Amino acid sequence: IDRIKAEVAELKSSIAGKKVEIETAKASVAKYKDQQDNVRNNREYDFLSKEIEFQTLEIELCEKRIKEFAAQEEEKSQEVAESTAALEERQKDLDVKKSELDEIISETKQEEEKLRDKAKELETKIEPRLLQSFKRIRKNSRNGLGIVYVQRDACGGCFNKIPPQRQLDIRSRKKIIVCEYCGRIMIDPELAGITPEQKVEVVKEKPVRAKRKIVHIGSDN
Repeated sequence: IDRIKAEVAELKSSIAGKKVEIETAKASVAKYKDQQDNVRNNREYDFLSKEIEFQTLEIELCEKRIKEFAAQEEEKSQEVAESTAALEERQKDLDVKKSELDEIISETKQEEEKLRDKAKELETKIEPRLLQSFKRIRKNSRNGLGIVYVQRDACGGCFNKIPPQRQLDIRSRKKIIVCEYCGRIMIDPELAGITPEQKVEVVKEKPVRAKRKIVHIGSDN
């Protein structure tokens, strides 16, 4: 838009310049006509006639250029108006979206604060040793998940297969079971609020082929 505005300003300046040239040429024509009344011979008269003709052509040429510049100015001005209107419309849309985003951020922040408060409250009810283990597991997980549910007989974090007996232990909910490969705490889908029909998209990790490690957290209730 600024570029087009600069072009419009340049065209206006050109029009003004041509108008000045016209006035100068008209003054010259008037002067030459006055001089024709006082010539002493035909040679001087013919010379002044040619000058008058030349200045008249200059006037016509300037008038033609003014019309061309005026048409271009009108076209450019219309382009500026349309671009400005489109920009204002986009700015309005941007303001609306920004307002919606600010509202979402505010709501999310409030919800996050509530969840943090709830998490702090729950932490006071968990055995410190278990809480520290959970935080360590979560910190070391690529996707930030310290607790995952069983998916297709595999760990929902690293997707390594879980032996049938450990799946039974997980479903019994009598003790905390961790994955022998990634160390995440595993729970059954029902406890996670997941039904068989639901498909939850998760960030998959490449199955770990490292040596199994047996980790037990907690004891039988």
